[in-house]
Amino acid sequence: MKRICIWLTLCSLSLLAAACGSGADILQQGRARVAAGPGTDKADGAGADVADRSCRVVLRQVGRQPAGDGGFETAGDGGAGNYVWRGRVDVTGELAGQGQVFVLYHLAGDAQWYEVPALGVSSPVPGYQGFAFAMHEHLFGPDTPAPLPAIELVPYLLLADGTRLFAHNVQAGDFENTVLDEGNYFSSGAGENTCRPPLGTLRFNADWSIHGDGRLRAGGYLEIFYDIDRLPQCRGTHNGYPAWDIDAYVRFSPGGQEFSGSVTRNGAPPLLVQIPEDAEQVEIWFLNYTGAGGTCRAWDSNYGANYHFDVWPPADDPRCRDVQRDNPDLHGEDYRMPHNEPYCLGYELSANYNASFCEFHLQGLGQAHLGHYGIPFDWLLAYLRIGPVEGEVLAAGMFSRFHNDDGTGGVSYTLGTEESDGLWRVGFVTLQTGYQGEGGIERSLDEFAFFIDVRRPHGQVVRLWQSRGGSNYTIEDAFSLPPGSESIPYGNIQWANPASAVFDSRRACGY
Repeated sequence: MKRICIWLTLCSLSLLAAACGSGADILQQGRARVAAGPGTDKADGAGADVADRSCRVVLRQVGRQPAGDGGFETAGDGGAGNYVWRGRVDVTGELAGQGQVFVLYHLAGDAQWYEVPALGVSSPVPGYQGFAFAMHEHLFGPDTPAPLPAIELVPYLLLADGTRLFAHNVQAGDFENTVLDEGNYFSSGAGENTCRPPLGTLRFNADWSIHGDGRLRAGGYLEIFYDIDRLPQCRGTHNGYPAWDIDAYVRFSPGGQEFSGSVTRNGAPPLLVQIPEDAEQVEIWFLNYTGAGGTCRAWDSNYGANYHFDVWPPADDPRCRDVQRDNPDLHGEDYRMPHNEPYCLGYELSANYNASFCEFHLQGLGQAHLGHYGIPFDWLLAYLRIGPVEGEVLAAGMFSRFHNDDGTGGVSYTLGTEESDGLWRVGFVTLQTGYQGEGGIERSLDEFAFFIDVRRPHGQVVRLWQSRGGSNYTIEDAFSLPPGSESIPYGNIQWANPASAVFDSRRACGY
C-alpha cells in the first residue's frame, strides 16, 4: 500500500500582481517578439497548430492593472507608455512540464502577431499549473486617441516537437480568439468558470461540527480545512520554537489508497488530495503530535471509528446524468416545496419496462404557486402510490422534458421523498427567482412521465414507467379540465381533475 504525503503551498494570484513573483520580473522576461499567427505556415502532424478543447490549456483571466493614481499601470518608453495587461493561463499538471507557454496577440487590423512568454506560478484551480504573463509592447496607452483598437489574443503551449496547442476551451472555434475591447473594458475572466475539476470541501470546525461544500466525486479533488483548536493537547517547543504538528490521514475505498499531510496551517492553504477514479468512500482521521523528542500524541478519529464520507461518481456517469433529488431537510413556506439537488443513483439500471401490472399509479398532480414577498416560486407537484411490486422500491420520481426561457432545453430525472408508507412525493421547479443573477429558473414543461426503481429478488434493478406507453404526458393532459384548488401560505395549488387523461393508469387499476 502506497502512502503519499502532500504538502500544498499556494501563493495568491490576482490581476493586480504576478503570482509568486514580481510584476517587474515578468515584464523584463516577457518582452514581445514577432510570431506567426494561428495556423500560419503550419501543417498537420508534428509542428502543427492544434486547438485544445479538452481543458488542457485554459486562459483564466486577463486585464489592465489599476495604478495608484486612479489610472492603469503603464510601461515602455516615450510619453506615458503603453498600458500593461496581466493574466494567467492554466495548463494541466501532466502537460505543464512538457513545453513552454506563450500568449499570442495583436491589435485588430494589424496583420502582424506578437507573443510573450508566460512564467510558472501556482494556480488556485486543482490539477493545474499556472502561468502568469504581462504584455504591453505594440499595444496602446493613455496617449492613444479614441477610438481605442481591440486586442485579439490566444495562449498556447509549445511542445517539444514544435506543436502549438492553442487554448480554445472558452472560444471553441479554431480561429475564434479572446477579444478585448471597450465593450468588455479590455478585460476577460470568462475562463475562471471553465474547465474546473470537481472540488468537494470538508471543514472540521472547532465546535466539532463538520461542514461540507460541493460534491466529493471520483477523479475530482478533496479539500480539507481543519481548525487546530479541535486538538489543543500537544504543543511542545524546541529552543523556544513550536515543535508540534497535526496531520490528516485519508484512506479511499475500495482501492485502499492512502494520503497524509499537515493541516496546521489552519485553512490557508488547505490540504488538497486528488480522489482516485475508483473511489466510493473516503475515511479521514487526524493526529496531533509533538516532535523534537516529545512523546505527546492526540487523535481526532471519531472515537476510533474515523470519519466516513461517500464519494460520488463523476458528473457524466450514467448514474448521475440529469439526475436530481429533493432534499427533505430543507423546508420552505410549504413543506412540499422541492429543493432539488444533483444526485447520483447508488445502483445501475438493468432494464426499463412499462408498469403494466399496477405496480404504481399517479394519485395526485398539482400546479403549485407561492409568492412570499412577491417572489414567485412555481412547481409541478405529484404524488405516486406504490402497489404490489416484485422486489424492493428504491426510488420513485418524475421524468421531465423542458425548455428554458432562453430557448435551450433539457431533461431531468427527479427523485422524490417517501412521505408515508407507499406514498411518494416529487416536485419539479418551473419558476424560481435567483439571487444576484445566480440560481434562477424559468422553464416550461414539454412532457413528463413517472417511474419507480425496483430491486428484483435476483438483485437487478429495473425502472418501471407510467408514461402512456412511452408517449408521455403534457400539461394539457392534466389541466384541460376544471381543477380543484388548495390554499397554501402565500399561494395555492391547482389540483388536476380526477377525470384528466394523466390519471389513466389510476383508473385502469380500479382506483
